[in-house]
Amino acid sequence: MPEQTASDLFAAFAAELRIEDVPSRILEKAKLHILDTLGCALAGADSGFARASLSALAGLDGGGGSVAIGQDRTLGLRDAVMFNAGIAHMLDFDDTHTTTLNHVSVCAAPLALALAARRDATGSDMLAAYLIAAEVSCRVGLAAGGPAFLHRGVHPTGALNGFGAALAAARLMGLDRDRMVHAQGIALSFASGSMEWQRDGAEAKRLHPGNAAVAGLTSAAYAAAGVTGPRLPYEGRAGIYRLFLGADAGIDKEALTADLGSRWAFADVSIKPFPLVHHVHGLIDSALGLVRDEGVKPEEIDRITALVAEPQIAILCEPAADKRNPANGYQGIFSLYHTVATAIARGRMTLEETGEDLLHDPVIAGLRQRIDYEIDPNSAYPRYYSGGLHLKLKDGRRIERYVAHHPGSDRRPLAAQTIVEKFRDNARRIYADDRARTAVDAAMTLDTGTAPSRLADLLGGPDQPAIPAPN
Repeated sequence: MPEQTASDLFAAFAAELRIEDVPSRILEKAKLHILDTLGCALAGADSGFARASLSALAGLDGGGGSVAIGQDRTLGLRDAVMFNAGIAHMLDFDDTHTTTLNHVSVCAAPLALALAARRDATGSDMLAAYLIAAEVSCRVGLAAGGPAFLHRGVHPTGALNGFGAALAAARLMGLDRDRMVHAQGIALSFASGSMEWQRDGAEAKRLHPGNAAVAGLTSAAYAAAGVTGPRLPYEGRAGIYRLFLGADAGIDKEALTADLGSRWAFADVSIKPFPLVHHVHGLIDSALGLVRDEGVKPEEIDRITALVAEPQIAILCEPAADKRNPANGYQGIFSLYHTVATAIARGRMTLEETGEDLLHDPVIAGLRQRIDYEIDPNSAYPRYYSGGLHLKLKDGRRIERYVAHHPGSDRRPLAAQTIVEKFRDNARRIYADDRARTAVDAAMTLDTGTAPSRLADLLGGPDQPAIPAPN
């Protein structure tokens, strides 16, 4: 009997997973991550990017019938997945599998919700599909050794999530294992995602999770119709690893497929407390601690030295002239200088601290120029986004703060109630409190009777004048 391929093993996992066998901690975590993703989408529902997305998709005439989160109109199934994933990712407030730097839920949750609602699937069916998508997407990145894709300029969120999405869609469509294998092979042809956007803060990054989710959905649909895909999308000579990482790319086969269903890579996916790139979470936590505990004020500061891991420099710090003077708000949330300066000047880090108006705040702009960085010899990157700040004050004093494990990580997990409050804060931008509470209840009871169609129905048009999202 020939050795089973990774596609075979993933197909068996997707076909056989029973929600009753999922550990309770993983099941509860799944519901919270779905809720968090929907909240991020609601926060971005009234934004220039959301309006541009609707305009673009309307021009493609994909039909209707599927909820477009926070909107008065519906979209076709594929367009709804694309739209909902895009607005959920636009503020960079969605979760991350930190070791691989992959935003997994922003692909998995919109796909699972839209397809489960369309097919009148149960909440347990939706949760199983979500977990399949999230777990496979995490493992595909882990097999490359963690952040290898990002460090080659490939955005993991765009390039890796299509495989898990294909399996999740195949599960909801009732495909057999052989067609699940073909769906993964077809998904290889759709894999894409460049990091070139970060040079100028381009919005194209916001399209990556939707593109991956739609790729998975489309791959499963073609496989269902009998179209074949290559059987070695992972191990093959032109599989995902050698295609993007080079002919000599190694594959950690144990990380890829060992102990599926009993060892959960999804356990390490981290929910964000701050609406910023995850890389700065340790630094922002340090900055807020210094303001809270030491009473630090911008005018008292002579210089700040930030401690970062060497691989983070290209994302957060360089080119320094551009990072110290972001061209737009989106570029600002990927700047160490701007985010640290904003946290110290404002003493908090919410969505209101990510708008373009703060780029021109004279206090924040001045403080950006007084921040430098050094390599952190103790960083636990990429598993943890460690970070520290050393401050030299104008009166000669020196104070510092260091965070080894970023908030939201497995070492400092956010409480369930904190995640629920994050959702409510995001939902309040367009929904009345009663509706937000009802949506929380629906998401958290998917495994005990709430239908995905019911949850989707709760996520349509606004109740009240919107609080515009930062663009």
